[in-house]
Amino acid sequence: MASHGLYSAAKGQRDMNAALELIDDLVTEETIKKLQTLGQQAGVKPKLIAPAAQIDESNNALAVGYANWLAHELDWEVDESVFQMKDFSKDRLDHWVRIAHRSTFYGEIDKKTPYVIVDDVITLGGTLADLRSFIVGKGGRVIGMSTIASREGSDVQIRLDVDTQTKLEKQYGGDLAKFCDQHLGFHYRGFTRPEAARVLSCSGYVHLGEKIMRGRNTGNASRGKKQAAR
Repeated sequence: MASHGLYSAAKGQRDMNAALELIDDLVTEETIKKLQTLGQQAGVKPKLIAPAAQIDESNNALAVGYANWLAHELDWEVDESVFQMKDFSKDRLDHWVRIAHRSTFYGEIDKKTPYVIVDDVITLGGTLADLRSFIVGKGGRVIGMSTIASREGSDVQIRLDVDTQTKLEKQYGGDLAKFCDQHLGFHYRGFTRPEAARVLSCSGYVHLGEKIMRGRNTGNASRGKKQAAR
């Protein structure tokens, strides 16, 4: 996706026409069929929702563009009442910044209609998982997720599977839940599978704590630069 001729305009200049043309070139028929099946299984037309920031807070048109492109293809509705807090961009920052700084959202959701979350690309899956948590926490329901691209170039399982959870518990012992609550504010079962893989790559609590702190400091520095530029 990043090598597409229209990527810079769609990602960095909020050019919606460029975004729609890029999406038209990249999204496969298989993706459409999978989403159609989700809708049929739900028995009702789902709503599409993207982790989109307010227009003056982001130059990326891809997530919203994908939602609108799918809405046209599937005859579904796009929910435009939820927004992501965008106090700094994580796009070019380390994976640990994404783990240490969770995505937060505001707005109201539809409790009667199921949602399909869409985004431009999946990295660790944290933004998708955080939006899902927001929707579920508001009393809504999520039945699926879709992105234009993934770094692996294929479907990615982000749910923390039993095997990965067992590996976390074996490597870190019984204090991991307390550690994650103190340092991240959530239980380790809240990790996505790709995030858990990064946690498993650490040698122990000291190394993990250093990674989280470095990620938090890097994110805070980026936030400070953005605020100073306003």
